[in-house]
Amino acid sequence: MLLPTLPPPASAIQYSDGIVGFSYPLRLTDSYATRNLVSDGNATYYLTFDFPAEAAESLDRVVVSLDQGRDPMFRYDLGATAAFVETPDGRVPLPLGAVTQDRDTQALTVAFDPPASPGATITLALRPNRNPRFGGVYLFGVNAYPVGEAVRPTFMGYARLSFFERDGRRWP
Repeated sequence: MLLPTLPPPASAIQYSDGIVGFSYPLRLTDSYATRNLVSDGNATYYLTFDFPAEAAESLDRVVVSLDQGRDPMFRYDLGATAAFVETPDGRVPLPLGAVTQDRDTQALTVAFDPPASPGATITLALRPNRNPRFGGVYLFGVNAYPVGEAVRPTFMGYARLSFFERDGRRWP
């Protein structure tokens, strides 16, 4: 009796030009700021995304870019950046490599070292030096990059964070 053969595990997509991409999309599922007043310090922005096992390829880095709502003075505290996976036993930290910010484009790059394996829900904890100086809605575009030299990023979605002006009649 012949047993049916199982298909090989999913692998990353390799396009005809040699570029590598994820075989299954990653998706931003949640985002929030712990403090939402303009210029507030001591805030943390949490960005959570699903990294399904079907994605097959390991995650090399995530790039978070401020796409709407400009503040030329906006900066991150790079050393306070963290990533973790939520498990039944609590948060498990993920080791990070280089964390950099391009001051011109206001894009933050968070590299994983070693690259993160698929099959988890990952949360990034980003610490700005201060919240933006101007009230409004800020859209942070989030892109995931697989491991490889020539790669095609996957756009995971927008983290939509709102910041509010202080009301002089209500705040000291």
